Amino acid sequence: MPDEVIESVRRNGIALKGPVATPIGSGFESVNVRLRKILDLYANLRPVRNLPGVQSRFGDVDLIIVRENTEGLYSGLEHEVVPGVVESLKIVTEKASTRIAIFAFEYAKKFGRKKVTAVHKANIMKNQTGSL
Repeated sequence: MPDEVIESVRRNGIALKGPVATPIGSGFESVNVRLRKILDLYANLRPVRNLPGVQSRFGDVDLIIVRENTEGLYSGLEHEVVPGVVESLKIVTEKASTRIAIFAFEYAKKFGRKKVTAVHKANIMKNQTGSL
């Protein structure tokens, strides 16, 4: 990715990006992951709503999923332990966790949302998302 592209995004505060495929294999960093790291795009917002006229199991669905976008498995740290066995590192820091929680609460307040729910895997990842 050319430096001019990053400079333009920083200068203008906006970018239009189409679908980007990441080649499978080693030695290539995803363009999406690189943009997230360079521009510190840590919050991923995913609105979820019912579509008018479309039958669904649940009605009146209106939620916003706020996901931390730079850590966890997005850290992109993995290696082959032995042939056929790959280990991926899920990095979680207190700093990034606190930052995304603050973002979620500020977003909820700004847009009149009534509830913020944290989703975790503390039952399985006791040291990472549970209590140390």
